[in-house]
Amino acid sequence: MRHLLVLAGTGEARQMLAWLATERGFRITASLAGVTSAPHALGVATRSGGFGGADGLADWVRQHNVDLMLDMTHPYAAQMSRHAAAVADALSLPTIAFHRLPWVAEADEQWAVFDSWQAMAKAVPAAAKLFIAGGSRDLEAFCQRSDISLLIRGLNLDHYKLKYININIIKSLPNKSVELEAELLRDHGITHICCKNSGGAFSQAKLQAARLLRLPVWMLARPTAPQATPFYQILHDVDSVKQALAR
Repeated sequence: MRHLLVLAGTGEARQMLAWLATERGFRITASLAGVTSAPHALGVATRSGGFGGADGLADWVRQHNVDLMLDMTHPYAAQMSRHAAAVADALSLPTIAFHRLPWVAEADEQWAVFDSWQAMAKAVPAAAKLFIAGGSRDLEAFCQRSDISLLIRGLNLDHYKLKYININIIKSLPNKSVELEAELLRDHGITHICCKNSGGAFSQAKLQAARLLRLPVWMLARPTAPQATPFYQILHDVDSVKQALAR
């Protein structure tokens, strides 16, 4: 039985682990970064926390006799993916990486891309009302702008509320309903949406709501992802990952 290490933390990873639980031939360990204090149970053996860089990941893989690795981390967790790619090559460890394709603006949409949250916050006009989605822990640049108001959705953000009075926090995951997202944006008088270009369907409703309300969407540029190598195979849809694992 092959030992499969799944670098998890995304909705697609949860779906994949549910599917893997019905498959034979794998002993599965899921790994979470440990950012969320009370993550949903994944139904398989799960470890939490960092490995200690690429060397720590390589040590863990060797010590636990991992035969195959599946990288299903978030597009903005690029450092973990870089470590996975490095370990795949160094140990000749077959690794399948699921990389979500980014969202793409339609012709009539007002999208802008920024290299950092700091650059984005600096460009925000006075009196703007921002909806910030993505749960970033690097929002100080926005919070320090006393001339704007913020609606922030994410988990583990209570410390911002304690420090600043110009923010309102929604402690939840994204709505899947476009209508609910549009209602949220209207109720708070949102003028701009600031988010990561995460891709996928799990948090796309806010973009459809922005299109409906003709709101500008400002996105943090994606970090550079590792390139495919002989041992680090990159796929862009879940079905292709399932087919590769079934071989």
